[in-house]
Amino acid sequence: MPVSWPNTLVREIAERRAILFVGSGVTKSALPTLPNWPDLLSELAERVDKKKDVALVKSLIRRDRLLDAAELINSLLSPVERRAIFENKFLFTPPPQAEIYRYLLDLDFKVCITTNYDQFLEKNFEYHSGGAIAYQVRTYKYDNFLADLRSPSRTILKLHGCITDPSSIILDRQPYFKAKANNPGIYDIVEALSTVNTVLFFGYSINDPDIQLILERIHARSRTDHPHYALVSKFEHPSLRKALNETFNVSFVEYPKGIHQEFPEAVKELRDAVKAERARFGIP
Repeated sequence: MPVSWPNTLVREIAERRAILFVGSGVTKSALPTLPNWPDLLSELAERVDKKKDVALVKSLIRRDRLLDAAELINSLLSPVERRAIFENKFLFTPPPQAEIYRYLLDLDFKVCITTNYDQFLEKNFEYHSGGAIAYQVRTYKYDNFLADLRSPSRTILKLHGCITDPSSIILDRQPYFKAKANNPGIYDIVEALSTVNTVLFFGYSINDPDIQLILERIHARSRTDHPHYALVSKFEHPSLRKALNETFNVSFVEYPKGIHQEFPEAVKELRDAVKAERARFGIP
C-alpha cells in the first residue's frame, strides 16, 4: 500500500533544505531481531541482581517511563556489564546490508543525525556508494562540527554515542545532560539546523523523549507554518495525530500499523519522487 508523500517535503529534500533523523526503526528494518529501546532496557534489567529491582524496572517500562527505567538500570549495573551487553547487541562485523540504506543514500542529505549506537548507517552508506566513505561520522563529543557544515562533506552525527566507543553511549538522563553541559556547541548547532531546515524523522516513535525535547524547543522558540515530517505507523485515531501535530508542528506520513515491511517501500517511494523532482528542475 503506497503512502502519500507531501509535495512540499519532496521539494524540500530535492533542493537540500532538509536534514534526516534516523531512529532504531530503520535499523530494525535491516535486522528485525535488533532490540528497540524498551526491548534493550528489558534485556539490561535481566542482568540486575535483585528480583525486586528487576520487577520495578519492568514496571517502569510497561508504564512508558523509559528514562526512569534507564536511570535505574544505569545505577544497578557496572560499566563493564553495560559495555558487554551493548557490544553483544550492537557490534556487528560486518553490519547487515539492506536496501533501505541505498534509498536514504540516494536522498543525499547533507546531515544525517541518529540516536542509534550501531554502525549500520555509515557502513551501509559506504557499501552502497561502492566502497567510498560516503559520510564522515561524528559523535556529540566532536568540537568542530560547524567546520564540517561549511565544507562540501556530508556528515552522520551520532547524538547518543557509538558502539565503537562504549564510554560515549548515552542511555539515561544524567549522561545526556552531562553531554549537553560538556558539549553545548554541538547541541546548539543541532537545534539551529532543526530550526532553519525541514526535519524528517525515520524510525522513531513520536513518544521518544529525545525527539519530544528537540521538537518542543524548536516549536517554542520559532513558530512557523512549515512543518517537520515523520514516517510513522498509522495512528489509532485522527484526534491523536491532530494533537501531536499541533503540539510539535509535525506532519505525519502514515503506513499501515503492524505492516512494517511497508516501511522500506515507503522510503523507496520518497527516493523515487525526490529523484524525479531533481531531474525535472535540473538539480544535480
